[in-house]
Amino acid sequence: MTKRLATIEDLPRVLMLVEDGKKQMEAKRVTQWNKDYPTSDIVKADIQQRTLWLYGQEDEACVTVILEGNTLNICRLVVDSLYQNQGWANFILQDILDYGAIIKQVKQVKIVTNHSNQSMLKLLSTKDFIAKRSFLVEGRESYGSFIEFSHAL
Repeated sequence: MTKRLATIEDLPRVLMLVEDGKKQMEAKRVTQWNKDYPTSDIVKADIQQRTLWLYGQEDEACVTVILEGNTLNICRLVVDSLYQNQGWANFILQDILDYGAIIKQVKQVKIVTNHSNQSMLKLLSTKDFIAKRSFLVEGRESYGSFIEFSHAL
């Protein structure tokens, strides 16, 4: 599977992926993303900071990966609904874990998801991520708890 850093020219496609992801979450009653998150400004900043990766020949998925100290933080992972349940998210998570393992300074990979995101919770458990804490997100308290997961490298 191909992957590449997104450029500003990719913004329209990435925004389409995000909107598709919002619809997927709404259909599954996942209270994680909504009309106000993630915004186009957040996605644009991810691209400008060179942290947003596109996967697949036709940019079927994307994820933001941010290196902070000894931690790789995974944010805003989304797979086009046409490619759901085909192992894309699993592949992307494994790719990030493999990448982290070859960078000497990286000691862990973290990801945060909502308690209602059952498919991500299941995937994280198969990848040996450990729940570290549960918390409410300011401005999104009505969405219930978010859970931070960590995978030691």
